[in-house]
Parts: sequence; C-alpha cells; structure tokens
Amino acid sequence: MATIKRTFPVKNMMCAMCVQHVQKALASAEGVKSVNVNLASNSALIEYDDTLTSPEAMKGVVDAAGYCLVIDAAESTEDAIEEAQKKTSKSFLKKLFGR
Repeated sequence: MATIKRTFPVKNMMCAMCVQHVQKALASAEGVKSVNVNLASNSALIEYDDTLTSPEAMKGVVDAAGYCLVIDAAESTEDAIEEAQKKTSKSFLKKLFGR
C-alpha cells in the first residue's frame, strides 16, 4: 500500500458550496484517505492509496459532480484555469439573471 499526497487543480468552483460538493465527492471515493479543497487556490490536496485508486478515477468522480479535476500538467496552466473560470462565470450569471 503506497500512500500518495498530491495537489490537483480544480476547475469550475465558484463558491463554498462548490468546495463542499468536490470535497464530499472525493471523500467518498474508494482509496481516498483525506482531502482538503481550497477555493482560493482552486485546488484539492488529496491523500490516497494508489493501489485502490488513481488520478484518473478521482477525476471521474469530480467530473461526475460537475467540476473538473485537472490531472494533466498541460491542462493545468494558469491560462487554462482562468479561461475555464471565465466561461463558468458567464454561464452562472446567465442562469442567475436569465441573460
């Protein structure tokens, strides 16, 4: 059993409820020992057993919750995260205000 502790960028979080959804999704995933999701840094610090889960499996859990766990280094650039947040903000405002 190898325990790994790694920080992953998380896209599409906009509020404390988003953080709670991501935290709950990851905490319930098999092999995840601990998780700390941070809205300010748009990241999740995950401690997991790599014999029971993988970054790809955890990405699937987060994606199913409506967010995006970034596991590919090329995808995690600041520009990619910023662009995704802009798109999410526009979508959120459209839903909220109907515009």
